[in-house]
Amino acid sequence: MSYHNKRNNRGRNPRKFYHKTKHPAHVVTYAKEGEHPERTIKRFLKKCKKEKVIEQVRKYDYYEKPSVKRKRARARRQAVLKKLNEQNKKT
Repeated sequence: MSYHNKRNNRGRNPRKFYHKTKHPAHVVTYAKEGEHPERTIKRFLKKCKKEKVIEQVRKYDYYEKPSVKRKRARARRQAVLKKLNEQNKKT
């Protein structure tokens, strides 16, 4: 198939693009015997948080410029260093 055929078919057959990650998030939680349903939901949410499911979805929700990514990473590093410095001053 030539380049032009691929280009012309894009509008006719739209497909959802799913990003493949190194760690797919297959989070499953089963209710234990006699367990309250709210407790099961809480365990599920805890697993989702641990697997960073929400962060992955938000990451691919919209395009982010590389400069913005670098800026956020720099701010995160500075926050960690600031926290460590504060802990060192207390001890």
